[in-house]
Amino acid sequence: MTYATEQELTDYAAARGITLQQDPAVLLTLSQDYLDAQRLTVPDPVPDDLVRANIVGAILIDQGNDLLAPIGQRVLSESVSGAVSVSYSDQGRSTTAYPQLEALIAPYRVASVGFMQIGVER
Repeated sequence: MTYATEQELTDYAAARGITLQQDPAVLLTLSQDYLDAQRLTVPDPVPDDLVRANIVGAILIDQGNDLLAPIGQRVLSESVSGAVSVSYSDQGRSTTAYPQLEALIAPYRVASVGFMQIGVER
């Protein structure tokens, strides 16, 4: 089951001049796989932001992006003075490659808890 319907995906894409190359049902399912892999609290009924996230993810996948692929190391600093110098972090989350998608799901992300801690929601 996906949050968005095939019709919602095709209407959203058409309104933005995007022609889908792959089967909308497959795109939505792959996008839903990404959303299901996130730690999200999903209210009932599913909010419009998560429906839109399902659609945006499907379009990104149709454009050749792999939402579940590792992004790589986060850049800590860059400087240019003669030669280029870049520093990377070995720790922490990588920066996001899909800011629009991340913005849509951020309010529903469950806070991660550490060892011997319990997540509490109000």
